[in-house]
Amino acid sequence: MGKRSIRKSSIRKPEFGKIFWLRFVIMLAVFSLVAIYAWKKLDDYVEEMVIGELYTTIDNIELSLKELYNTDPDSDEYPEKLADVKIWLAVFQNLNYTYAEVTVGELKLTTEDASFYSSTTKTDFGQYVSDTYFIEDMSYCEPLNSFMDGQFDPRAEREMYSSWLRDPLLREMGLKHVGKYDYFEHAELVTAYVNREKHTFIPGIIRVTYMDETYEIDCTPADTKGYEEVVLGDDWKPGEVSRWFGISYKNSDLSSEDIKDVYYCDLDNDGISSWLERSEFEEKVNSGELKNLAWTIGYYIPEYKHPNSVLKYAPFSCALIVIASLLSAFVASFVWAIVRYQKDKTVWKIFEYRTKTTEAMAHDLKTPLAAIAAYAESIESAPGDAAKTGEFSRKISDKVSAMDHMVEDMLALSRSETGKVDVCEEDINVKELIVDSLKDFPDMKAEIKGDDVILKTDRILFKQAIDNLLSNCYRYREADSVIDISIDSGKLTISNMTSMTYENVDSLKKPFVKGDDSRGNKGTGLGLAIAENNLSILRFALELASEEGRFQAVVKFK
Repeated sequence: MGKRSIRKSSIRKPEFGKIFWLRFVIMLAVFSLVAIYAWKKLDDYVEEMVIGELYTTIDNIELSLKELYNTDPDSDEYPEKLADVKIWLAVFQNLNYTYAEVTVGELKLTTEDASFYSSTTKTDFGQYVSDTYFIEDMSYCEPLNSFMDGQFDPRAEREMYSSWLRDPLLREMGLKHVGKYDYFEHAELVTAYVNREKHTFIPGIIRVTYMDETYEIDCTPADTKGYEEVVLGDDWKPGEVSRWFGISYKNSDLSSEDIKDVYYCDLDNDGISSWLERSEFEEKVNSGELKNLAWTIGYYIPEYKHPNSVLKYAPFSCALIVIASLLSAFVASFVWAIVRYQKDKTVWKIFEYRTKTTEAMAHDLKTPLAAIAAYAESIESAPGDAAKTGEFSRKISDKVSAMDHMVEDMLALSRSETGKVDVCEEDINVKELIVDSLKDFPDMKAEIKGDDVILKTDRILFKQAIDNLLSNCYRYREADSVIDISIDSGKLTISNMTSMTYENVDSLKKPFVKGDDSRGNKGTGLGLAIAENNLSILRFALELASEEGRFQAVVKFK
């Protein structure tokens, strides 16, 4: 049979980049769905707004037609009522470059190129008097249309209006300038030449505001004979309520043939206004079902739904949705990745710690075991030599004691790391406890300074920590040097001269790390780790320092 290799997946050190990009792809998919939903809602909003504007204008045309129908054609008010209908037709075509036509009896009006000047003035008697004048010829607007390479051409402005001015980001927040985009919010007449009998005018100076700058374009023709100059100035006239100046160009591609819907007033049905599709309306008219109509409005509204319609009408809001989705996906995946990375990193550290601890433990246990095996062989080889047998037995006993001490240290480390120890607090004299611990090191010189300090803490844990600190001093001190011990109410300082140098002195607190970075006979490398854990359980802190041949351990009580 062939051999089959089996590899168990091991714990690997986590890489933040891989963790992040995997989660970014997932969150990007999630927020893309959110963006699609928001895009759909934006599309519905823009559609409602675009179509709503046109139908609102149709309502205004209807109101104007009702007033026109109820006004005597020979009266002085009739021209002004007729002008209102023409104004709203111009507004309708300008909103979406579309088409409409109205009939009132024998009168028929269609959307045409138009420019008008309208003002409403309040008289001394509280009445409102309106004057509306239509341009004599649209060619008079050419200086305005060609100014700054056509920047103020209403046709170009209309394209900009349709493409981004309906964007809710600009509309609702009142933004006028976004990047390279802008629009001239209004144009107003500064001077004009009017013919009051014909209700026509010729523009003089037109003022336009653009990018917070004001421009005045002189459109005055060479010949203004027969027209009265009107200077409107910078301020409203006394008693003037409103002033309205508009320019509108028709869509040459649309005509009566493109009318889709008809709005009409049926006098035989108590003058109720109704709406029908064009084909159904014509069918009822031809059949005689509809024959007594006061007025009609035939209009064409382009189909809103078409590819990229929301991009056309709301590019900035679309961009905001995309950017917000990307940022949200990035932030969410980043936070998610950090949490997962920290979790994996913790698992990795535990795995790495366990691996190094096991290797170090095995290495330290292997040395005395090898010695025990060698001494046992020596005893077997010299069965009749009592002196050698006794010597080898003592050495075996010493190695067993060292192993026992090592196992005790490992158990103590395990208990201190888990924190599963009982803490029994009692009053302890720190100086007396140190003097007692120094008895285990009779050949080590020590000098104790400071007053008696009483701590309320656990005697066993605290003494074990002090014993380990003193044992560390004993192992790594310079020969015949004096251990300096200082005690005050805030801390205990133990320092000794040493030939050892440490690049990272805090690494000595880790298990199985020895001062000489070797696996020799100088302890197990667990002493400072146990001391650190014990003091931490007692809510004390251990700080290590090493410089200029002196090693210092400071136990802070506060």
